[in-house]
Amino acid sequence: MAGAPHDADAENAALLRELEDFLVAEKSLTTPIRWVEDGAYLRFTATLDIAEVTEDRVRLLGRAHASMPDRSVSLVLTWQGTSGRPQPFERFEWRPHDRHINKPMVPKPHRHRVIETTHRHPLALNARVAIGLAAALVENLPAAEALDPDPPDWAAFTAAAAMAWRIPGLVHAPPPPWQYDLLPFADNGRRGGRGR
Repeated sequence: MAGAPHDADAENAALLRELEDFLVAEKSLTTPIRWVEDGAYLRFTATLDIAEVTEDRVRLLGRAHASMPDRSVSLVLTWQGTSGRPQPFERFEWRPHDRHINKPMVPKPHRHRVIETTHRHPLALNARVAIGLAAALVENLPAAEALDPDPPDWAAFTAAAAMAWRIPGLVHAPPPPWQYDLLPFADNGRRGGRGR
């Protein structure tokens, strides 16, 4: 098994190249985004086109808490590689309900950083974690960076994701249809939570 670490390094490098190529390409939404109710959540799944060809291995996902207006929204790019199971490779989180703590495997100076504001789990940073990119995808992207400035509203949040991911049409994504009459707590303030 002397070649196993080298094989893993080569596989991680090939995966990174493939995902980077996808990220730098200009993309469009195949169809308009439509949020659907899913229990306590609102979700959407969208496909993306590159040069008018739908990329079957990639999905854009959205998730929001139905009763938490203007907070706790995730936008995720997933990749279906050889494992057959879609795995996230980039994620934006707007005004998260729980803080994120970068794990010990994350490279310095990001290691152990606590992030309580809007943040991104970028491919480039997760490719540098000690366990390798393929394992970082399985670990749900352990490395994140706070967005600066913090997007003050839905339009600014989608604009940040649209620019980073080269999906111009994402700026037209409708906000989740939150249920304003079902607020979980009166002041809509931050509650304590576990890091993820």
